[in-house]
Amino acid sequence: MTLHSAQPIPSELAAFVNDHFSGRGLKPDGVIAQSWYRSVVEHRLDPGAASRKNILSAEDIRRHQEQHQQYLSIASQGVSGLARRVVPAGFAVLLSDERGITLDSRLPDQPDIYTQSGLVVGAQWEESVVGTNGIGTTLAAAQPLIIHREEHFLASNFGLSCSVAPIFDAQGLLRGCLNATCMNSAGPRESQYLTLQLVIMYARLIENAHFRQSYRDRLTLSLKPLDEIADLANEQLLALDESGRIIGANRAAFVALDLAEGPALLGTVIDRLLPTTVDELLKLTNGGAQGVRLRGLRDEALLEVGLRIPSQQHRPRPVARPAPDAHPDLQQLAGLDPQLQQSVHRVRKVIDKGIPILITGETGTGKEAFARAIHHASLRRAGPFVALNCAAIPETLIESELFGYRAGSFTGANRKGMKGKLELANGGTLFLDEIGDMPAHLQTRLLRVLAEREIAPLGAEVPVALDIQVISATHQDLPTMIGEKRFREDLFYRLAGMNLALPALRERSDRAALIEQLLAAQDETRALRLKADARQCLLDYHWPGNIRQLLNSLRYAVALAENGVIDLDCLPSEVLAPQRLSLSANTTPLAVSLGEQLGDEESRRLLATLRQHRWNISAAATDLGISRSTLYRKMKKHGVVAPNDQF
Repeated sequence: MTLHSAQPIPSELAAFVNDHFSGRGLKPDGVIAQSWYRSVVEHRLDPGAASRKNILSAEDIRRHQEQHQQYLSIASQGVSGLARRVVPAGFAVLLSDERGITLDSRLPDQPDIYTQSGLVVGAQWEESVVGTNGIGTTLAAAQPLIIHREEHFLASNFGLSCSVAPIFDAQGLLRGCLNATCMNSAGPRESQYLTLQLVIMYARLIENAHFRQSYRDRLTLSLKPLDEIADLANEQLLALDESGRIIGANRAAFVALDLAEGPALLGTVIDRLLPTTVDELLKLTNGGAQGVRLRGLRDEALLEVGLRIPSQQHRPRPVARPAPDAHPDLQQLAGLDPQLQQSVHRVRKVIDKGIPILITGETGTGKEAFARAIHHASLRRAGPFVALNCAAIPETLIESELFGYRAGSFTGANRKGMKGKLELANGGTLFLDEIGDMPAHLQTRLLRVLAEREIAPLGAEVPVALDIQVISATHQDLPTMIGEKRFREDLFYRLAGMNLALPALRERSDRAALIEQLLAAQDETRALRLKADARQCLLDYHWPGNIRQLLNSLRYAVALAENGVIDLDCLPSEVLAPQRLSLSANTTPLAVSLGEQLGDEESRRLLATLRQHRWNISAAATDLGISRSTLYRKMKKHGVVAPNDQF
């Protein structure tokens, strides 16, 4: 995390500053000038507008803090440490999330002047809301900044001098920022430089604490440069999976490796950065007991390398089974896949902007789960989430389901009338699943509703105003359908304000971690373990049903597992290797197994016992002295199929 150097202003920006801000007598650098430009041109804000208090309600603050509870808990020590050093000098310390909403604040004595300026929990400091400011512009620029007095966009904020550093997670994505603000500073902006260094240091410590918490059950490396004087928090941290690939890093590692965007580093094998492998590091460090000095392969810098081995043999920590009414959040759904992490980062930026979202992806990739997570991450979370599957309702009923009707509007109608999905979603989110299957005449009506933001249910005397977030989803190729005149082009552009494309499971780089997490969530009471061949089979399978199919396969495997061990025989037949499937296909009509054809003793005994008990599984299992699940596994292993199950 480095302090930005002054950037020259392009000529067109200089002209803009002279036209709009000449009265301030400032010569801002490029970052400030670009922010002023965005505030006027993109966000359409007036620098002379009266101060607005953009603060969430008490209930929304409570929900927002609950949503970010883990982040708050990890960051609290860093916030407190910074506050101990700067609050006595008259600074307010604020912690924000990635959208510029403050989650925690520490204020000096006599805090009224600070609270009146919006330096409180629940305040919204996003640049699109209040223009150039410490929190919002730091998030937009993704770098540490000083925003001093008249550099703020709104005149009402001229009394503030802010030193702010962004906070990144272990995937290289913004989580928020740390801010120290003083009031009515009489000195120049350079007088805040040392304060900014303190803020940067504590932001790095928060990042490192988040990294260690996230990967406490993973193999991790620490890299410390020895050929320069490193500051207190300049340690580079890397988390590795079982194959030695990087699955997480702190910001210092991203910056040091010149991969500031983040995802390019994730997935890299460690021996591309260091002249060694994980196995060799285990030997060189005596199992992590001592450090070792190595030269990096990128710049040949001498590094002190430390290795930390988790106590649970590198296994990901079990994921607690959620409550029945709980839903995974966006971060959980994105997992460790860099592409999906970046998509989620973009989604967070458009939430609460009134932008419709279209989610595309194959069946089973989690489109509705993402839609629910977007709803719960928005300020509409207290409102309803209403879902309509356009492919699951008969065409004759979709219109009434979507638009509703009033009492007595037609013969046979409900005497009390019925609210449609659009009206039920008022104040919340409407999720239109399989939008590609919506009939053509309803596409026209929906387009009009989205344009006018009101509906007229059948039999209603006055239209109903709508305030909804629309999220739609499809597995179909809508551009192709538009070309074939099966989907309205104008409706597509109304729905696709942002397109969130979900990758197929076979394309995700975090399949191994995802399998372990879903498996751990199936049964908290048992330490379930995948045998190596079963794990490889799951990794190699192409998963046409994606995560939904994977989840069902794991549930099936858990049901058949004995002593907490899942082997190949526990997996569904369609997941097994092609040769196993081809062998199973060769069974004879009278349930003659492959093993019997080859003279296998176990399979002959198995088949004889089943025939003796007329295919009564319980009786046969008792006779053989094994459990029913073991009998089913052995039947599957030898391709034994009951006569009634063959057709």
